[in-house]
Amino acid sequence: MSTAALTMNLWNVEYYQTMKAAERARLTVARTQQYATPQHIRFVAEVVLWYPFFAVTRDLAKLVSLLEKFETYPASVLLEEDTERMPQELEGLFKRMCRVIQKTEIVGLRDGRLLKNNITKLSDLSQQIKGYADRFADAQEKLRSRVPAEQVHQYQESFAAYRNCEPTSEEFTDDDSKSTLLRF
Repeated sequence: MSTAALTMNLWNVEYYQTMKAAERARLTVARTQQYATPQHIRFVAEVVLWYPFFAVTRDLAKLVSLLEKFETYPASVLLEEDTERMPQELEGLFKRMCRVIQKTEIVGLRDGRLLKNNITKLSDLSQQIKGYADRFADAQEKLRSRVPAEQVHQYQESFAAYRNCEPTSEEFTDDDSKSTLLRF
């Protein structure tokens, strides 16, 4: 199985696992919101929320590492059917993470002893996700503006040949001949 296809499939699986973990964390925050007024209840809420936030942070870190690897592939990958909605999905994940973080702030759990590190990491990773979403959307827009719709298939075929080899650092220079890379 080719490396690029495996990375795309892993990205998809990791994305949905992260979304599921984020939703569980959001629901847990919502459930504990009504109980988080007294200080001792707040600590209990932190204990209950520690693992969901840890899991989301761990999954987001995996997703960011896959996106880092994905960014080394040619931009034509973003025109494929499997990855065409990637920027919008990453944007949705970012918004969901923002809602989770805002709810923890409203409840007063953001600065808690147990959750502080996870929420800070979650915040940083969410910003990285937003950066990837913006870069991928920009790359898609640039490709679509440069490539006529009838030639998109040729770009996809050129990536099919690329799937059978592993990229090296020499292949990814920033000169003008490599303008189809994700790093414009």
